[in-house]
This record gives sequence, C-alpha cells and structure tokens, in this order.
Amino acid sequence: MTNPTPSVNLIRIMQALRAIEEGEYRPGMLEDMLTQDDEVGQLARMLDAVAREVLFKERQRQLLRTVIPIGVSLSAEKDFNRLLETVVVQAQEITNADAGTLYLVEEGRQLRFMIVRNLSLGLVTGGTSGNPVTFQPIPMYKPDGEENRANVASYAALTGERVNIADAYEAEGFDFTGTKLFDQRTGYRSKSFFAFPLENQSGQVIGVLQLINAKDPQTGEIVPFKPDDVLESLVMLACAALDGYIREQRLHQEIAKLRIEIDETRRAHQVAEITETEYFRILQSKANEMRRKLSGAEGQEDLP
Repeated sequence: MTNPTPSVNLIRIMQALRAIEEGEYRPGMLEDMLTQDDEVGQLARMLDAVAREVLFKERQRQLLRTVIPIGVSLSAEKDFNRLLETVVVQAQEITNADAGTLYLVEEGRQLRFMIVRNLSLGLVTGGTSGNPVTFQPIPMYKPDGEENRANVASYAALTGERVNIADAYEAEGFDFTGTKLFDQRTGYRSKSFFAFPLENQSGQVIGVLQLINAKDPQTGEIVPFKPDDVLESLVMLACAALDGYIREQRLHQEIAKLRIEIDETRRAHQVAEITETEYFRILQSKANEMRRKLSGAEGQEDLP
C-alpha cells in the first residue's frame, strides 16, 4: 500500500497537535501512521505517546477535581433522599446523560423507583423534588418464580452485570415494550442505555443506577455510553455511601426495636410488682365483693 504524501501526513500531524491542545485527541487518530518506518512514522509515534500521557494526566486531574468532592459530599450526607439524588445528578453530569433513574432492591423481590430525572422532558421526581414517583416497582421475578431478565434494570440486579445498549429499539434479548409506550406517550426517544448494579460490601446488589441517552457534548447527538474512570469511581462511592446509610438505618431500627422491647419488659415487671402486693389483693377482693353485691341487687329488682 502506498504511503500518504508528506503534505497529507503533515496535515494529519497538525490536526493531531490541535486535538491535543484542545483536549480532544483520541488514541487511534494516527494509528495507520504508527507502523511507518520513516521519519513521519517516528514523529507520529512520539506524538501519540505524548498525547496518551497528556490524556492520562488529564484524567487524573479530572478524577481529583470531580470524584473527591463527590466522595466528600456523599460521605457527609445524612438525608437519604438527597444522597440518592446526588448520585443520579452527578452520574448524568459525568456522562452527559439526558435521563437517569435510581432503583433500590426491596426484599430481594422488586426494584423500587427512587429517583427519576429526564432533562429533555423536565421530569424530576423523587429525592428532594417534592414530586412523588408514580412508576410501579419492577418485579425481579415472574409469577411462576422465573427470573425477570427481560428488563435491563432487573437483569443488572439479578446478575450483578452491567448492561450497555447503543439503541434500545434495535437491541436483542430485552423487552423494551414499556420504554416504547413511554416514548409514544411523551414524544421522547429512548436510545442508549447504561445500567449499573450497586453492591454492598458482601457483593449483594442493593440497587441499580440506570442512565439513558448519552449526548455528544459538541453536537448534542445521542451516542452510546463509553466506559469512564470518573463514572467508575462515582459508582464505587455510591455503593459505599448507600451501603453505609442502609447499615446505619438498620442499626437505628434495631436499637428502636430493642428499646421498645426493654420498655415493654419494664412495664410488665412494674405491673407484676403491683399486682403481687398484699394491698392490691385486698383491693381486688373488695372489688369482687362489690360486683357480687351489685349483681345480686340487680337480680332482686327483676323479681315481680
């Protein structure tokens, strides 16, 4: 195969330099030039190595700028609704997703909608919005007990696997009937999906984060979701924060239950102490005697 002319190579090198300067360089931009044995190939390899190093350092800076503040806010948040809302909002910002939903697993049987956000439709429910979520929970099992793996979110919850779909209308293996009905009703077009299972320390799925319709920052076009280090870190932080909060709430419930049991035991002891006294027995005997006299008097009044 004939190598491109020097002028074409130079133009591509300049384009790659501009891409690096604007933070838009992507590995593979000079892929076909990297194997050339001439000076142009050497220059392309050096440029590609520098670009990858720049990208790596930029990703590290982005992690520091984004993930650490999110981690601090999640760890300090005591409002469960605001905690869930923060997870969805930050995930949408990181991926430039138009919509996001957070589900919590209830009794290992169903997924309850906790947060639902859709920027294009102006839909914000759950969390601190004051708007209740009206969607019915997603069953994780069918009436016959079979696992419901046709739904993206329930599949992620049941298997612990992530689901990345480029276009729901062309995807195989999942039932998007509900999604299509929602689109018909609202005029929306659900396309790319990304579902993450949220696990606790024991590896048990406690929730699912689902993002819909990633947008290209430049064109606004709906594109597939891409793996992202910042998003990965957010998911890990969300898992830890949710697990910690659920553990804390469970502990509070156990303490409250223990207090109730202690109070009931204390009251039972107090009643027993009163009823076992001689004074109480005398009062009880007098009360019984008065009841007998009253019932006898009532019987006499009934005689002709």
